[in-house]
Amino acid sequence: MTAHDKFFQEKQAAAVLKHGILKRYPDVFTAKTGSAALAGKVVYLDGFAGPGRYKPEEGQAEGAEGSPLLAVRTATKAGAFHRTLHCVFVERDPEYFENLSETLAREAPQDMVYEVLQGDVNQHLDAVLDLARDSPLLAFLDPFGTGLPYTEMTDRLLRQPKWPATEVLLNFNLQSVWRIGGLLDADKANATSPALADAFLDEEWLPVGTGCGGRASGAGFQSADASLARIDAFLGDDWWREVFRTARRQAEGQGERAAAASAAWKVAQVYCQRIEKDTGYRAFPVPIRREPGQAPLFMMILFYRYAGAPYVFNEAASKANEDWRKFTNERSLRQPPATAEPEDLFGGTLVSEMVAEQNARTEAKLNQSWIDVIATNITEFVLTRGSAGVQDHTEALYGATLGLAREMHLREAWDQLAGRGVVRPRLKGKGNKIENQTIVPT
Repeated sequence: MTAHDKFFQEKQAAAVLKHGILKRYPDVFTAKTGSAALAGKVVYLDGFAGPGRYKPEEGQAEGAEGSPLLAVRTATKAGAFHRTLHCVFVERDPEYFENLSETLAREAPQDMVYEVLQGDVNQHLDAVLDLARDSPLLAFLDPFGTGLPYTEMTDRLLRQPKWPATEVLLNFNLQSVWRIGGLLDADKANATSPALADAFLDEEWLPVGTGCGGRASGAGFQSADASLARIDAFLGDDWWREVFRTARRQAEGQGERAAAASAAWKVAQVYCQRIEKDTGYRAFPVPIRREPGQAPLFMMILFYRYAGAPYVFNEAASKANEDWRKFTNERSLRQPPATAEPEDLFGGTLVSEMVAEQNARTEAKLNQSWIDVIATNITEFVLTRGSAGVQDHTEALYGATLGLAREMHLREAWDQLAGRGVVRPRLKGKGNKIENQTIVPT
């Protein structure tokens, strides 16, 4: 199995959450920004597009959808609201590029406006920015290995005028950071051992002489220093090295893997802070895990300037997290049982039904706990700071539930507090969107 195959195997659960966001947030971005755009045109860039469909797994008639097909759905919906989503898909790998081109030619509507470009996204960035000169732009960057260099992000992609709006969705690979961080204190002799191949998700970051095969066959892999230099370019210099070492040292008691994961998370946090300092773009991070309770493998980050973006992105993240919880629960049900379960009259299994009922009860408990947390946050806010504009104070109102809870939980918390006389009732009825309202203490 190649590192590339392992990468996508490990992303299966992560892809559920990622796709959950991609099938929701671009719809909202297109609808909201397109309303004020010239001719309703919005540009969508998928800078590391991958294939249109992946190879079918055993028993599947067709392979799983790649992210470009989710954009096809968004473009189709946009047309119904008099918007035009101009999609630009960039893919470097020749095989993936061919797959993507053929898939879109077969499955995209004939009137969809799109183009498929081969090569690195930074090669095509100027053309994309020119295309979006008078149009809102949403860029999705989901790199296999190193992403767009920091200077390309800060000096080009995030250096656009405030209008038309530009936002970036970056799938930050935490696992690559914590594994590559292991090179910082590694013995150079050990850094060229064949076993090092298992420490990387991207063969392009493997040191020379590992003998692991893959894309760089014949030319050899990069040295350990070159591997570190690539991540330096992505993160914007070598500042991350000391951040990683310090955070890992502080978390040593958690175990080697947990300490490295904690260090990678800290690096991602500082990366977001540096982006905000250098560009004014704030970050909304969503951790993506393989299993509940495990360290995040990825961090899906929205970089935004519009004050209302967190509220609508939170809706997408919350529903995507619900998709992910259902996926992990169903996957656990598919695990072969230790002993055969008696089938009931309806062809199901008694044990599976009991587990499904337990999952539903767990979801109900989560909902109630999130409502309680939000109610506490609202109470503390209005007692200490006064009225709270929902859109302006999304992060404060949701607090620890951000990315998990959503408007349905906020609405219930607000109603409960209004019933107890803590705050004034919200405006109800069509046209009275909660995101545009203000929570006022009594």
